[in-house]
Amino acid sequence: MGIAMRKLHYILLVLVGFVPSMSFAQDLPLTNEAARYCQEKNYDLAQTKINAALESGEARYAYTWYVHGFILKEIYKDKESSNRKSKYRELAIESFNKCMELDKKGEYSEMCKAGIKYLATTYFNDAQLRTRDFDSHTAHEAEELFAQFRKHMRSVDPVFPLKGFEKEFATNMAQRYFTLWQLNVDREEYAEKSLSHYAHALRLDSTDNDVYYNIAVIYYNKAVFKYRKIDANTDFIELIDIQQECANLIKNKALVNMNKAYVIDPDRPDVIRGLLFIHRALEHEQDVEYFKSEIERLVNNGTLKEPFKQE
Repeated sequence: MGIAMRKLHYILLVLVGFVPSMSFAQDLPLTNEAARYCQEKNYDLAQTKINAALESGEARYAYTWYVHGFILKEIYKDKESSNRKSKYRELAIESFNKCMELDKKGEYSEMCKAGIKYLATTYFNDAQLRTRDFDSHTAHEAEELFAQFRKHMRSVDPVFPLKGFEKEFATNMAQRYFTLWQLNVDREEYAEKSLSHYAHALRLDSTDNDVYYNIAVIYYNKAVFKYRKIDANTDFIELIDIQQECANLIKNKALVNMNKAYVIDPDRPDVIRGLLFIHRALEHEQDVEYFKSEIERLVNNGTLKEPFKQE
C-alpha cells in the first residue's frame, strides 16, 4: 500500500501598493528621490539613495524606513524571489518593523503590515517547495522557512488562522519522510519522523481520514519490511519475536488507524482496500470477505470502474 499524496498549495501573493505620494515626506529629499527611482523600477539608484538617506538625519523618520523596506521588498520580488536565502527579504521586514516603531501617528503602519504579510507568504511558499526535495541534511531548512512564516505573520496579525497552514506543512513533511523511507527502508528513523509529523497533523485536525490512512500504511509497511528480512539464517527465537512485533504493528497500529479512516469515510476505495489487506494479513477471513463485498458494492454503484486487483 502507498500513502495518499496531496498536492502542494501555495498562498497567492498579493502585491503591495506603490510607494506613497511624495507629499507624505516633503522634507526628506534623499528618501523622496529613492521613492521616485523605485517607482521607475530603477532599483540600483533607489537603493543608493535610500542608503544615503539612512546615513543622514532622514533616518529619524518613519517614512524613510518604510521606503527602505519597500525598495528591498521590490528588489527581492524582482531579482531574488527564487533565492530561499535572500538577505533582502529579512532586511525588508526589519525596515518595516523599524518604520512601525518610529511611526507614532500610525501613518505607515498598515502599509508596513501589508509588506510584512506579503513577505511572510513567500516564506510559506518556499517551505512548501522545500518539502518536495529535502534530505536528512536539509530537512531543517523547510522547518526554518515555515517558522519564519509563522513568526512574521503572527507579528502583524496575532489572530491570523495558522492552523490550516500548520497542518498542511506537517502532512507535506510527513509525505517527504515517507518517500525517503521508501528509497531506503533500512532507515526506519524516516518512518518515525513521518509518523511524528502525521501525529502533529492529527492534533490540529482529528477528522482527517487521509492522515489516518497514511499512518495505517506506514505501520503496515513497517511490518512488511520486517517480514522480508526473514531468511534461512533467522533463528527460531528471533523469528517468533519478528512475528509478534509484526502482528502488533498490523493489529494494534495499522488496523486501528485504518478503521478510523473508514469511520470518517466508509465509501473511500483505498481505505476499503487497505482494510482488506490488513484483515488478510491477520487471517480474518470473514472480514476479508466483507471488504471484498464492499469493493463489489463500489463497483456496482459506479464509485469504482473496476475492482482492485487482489494482490
